[in-house]
Amino acid sequence: AKTKMNPTHAQGGETTSIQFKDSLTNCMQAKRDLEMAINTIIQAEQEMKANSQEVKFQIHSCISRHMECLRSREVCLLEQIDLVQQLKEESLHQQIQQLYWDMIWCKIADHLPSGRTFHFTIH
Repeated sequence: AKTKMNPTHAQGGETTSIQFKDSLTNCMQAKRDLEMAINTIIQAEQEMKANSQEVKFQIHSCISRHMECLRSREVCLLEQIDLVQQLKEESLHQQIQQLYWDMIWCKIADHLPSGRTFHFTIH
């Protein structure tokens, strides 16, 4: 006893089969699209990390160069201050020495017999 399939039933089964294949194909394509999107995001994250490291390095390098320049300038300024101080001290010592000599000449002039004069210049 063979049973004949109803043509509408057979056609419906084929439609279901085609719909299943289409759904499976769509699902597989969606999976590939999602995997591609995930890989793109992972790649973007890796590039962002690399860029971040490069920026950090550049900032560190730039700041280090500026600090080196500032240290060099500091040393130069401190040396100039030392030189100015030394020159001013030498000038003051010379003035003190000249004043002592002038004072000595005044004492000598006070002890000279009257009528004799000494000519000296006070600086």
